[in-house]
Amino acid sequence: MHPRVQQYLDVRRRGRGALVPLEGAWALERARSCGATIEAVFVCDGSRAVDLDIRCEVVVVGARVMRRLVDRDAPGEVCALARRPMVRSLDELGLGPSSMIVVADGLDLPGNLGTIVRCADGAGASAVVLCDSPVRVAHPTVVKASTGAVLRLPVLDVGRGEAIAWLRAAGVRVVAADPSATTSYRDADYGGGAAVAIVLGSERRGLAPGWRAAADELVSIPMLGVADSLNVGHAAALLLYEALARRTEWWG
Repeated sequence: MHPRVQQYLDVRRRGRGALVPLEGAWALERARSCGATIEAVFVCDGSRAVDLDIRCEVVVVGARVMRRLVDRDAPGEVCALARRPMVRSLDELGLGPSSMIVVADGLDLPGNLGTIVRCADGAGASAVVLCDSPVRVAHPTVVKASTGAVLRLPVLDVGRGEAIAWLRAAGVRVVAADPSATTSYRDADYGGGAAVAIVLGSERRGLAPGWRAAADELVSIPMLGVADSLNVGHAAALLLYEALARRTEWWG
């Protein structure tokens, strides 16, 4: 097996570093637009993708190998390995008073993490901090659900205790989503004069007790039906854009 093919498969299965798999021409183009470093491109033998203007290592594979590389019923003609931005410590984030970050605690589903990264990128957040989660940022579903935003926005994986201690020491205002909270997310103080962290808990277990104690404010999203909460990706979108509207003149 070609060493690059083995490397790609290893990243897809268990990679937790800077490399992420890209499936399809759209992902490759998004990586280019983000300025991501593309390590290698894999194309099907006989594919028109061989003619792409690609300035990196190109590995030509057969259709059978391509079906192993991509996670879809009808395999495409191209996939790639790219490097995402890596921040190795919370101190490297370099937050200012206008900064906003998202803390995703204990997430179980890669699709939800990808959606949160996509929302955070769209709302102008500086980073996503992933706490105590089994989800890998390099999971192909995270990359796809983020529509490639993981190639631009730093996603840092740290422990819950470390994240709480750092936020407190850095003077970051912590607004945490909790279905039991009595304050609506529309009435929250998102701290326009200081950096703010939007904290979202696990889809299955909810907000961890440590975050309830650490939060400056607990907020909820009003639910008028039988469900007691929204999908965590939807909740992220509501809180992030509410915070954006309160903290900036972006809306005009």
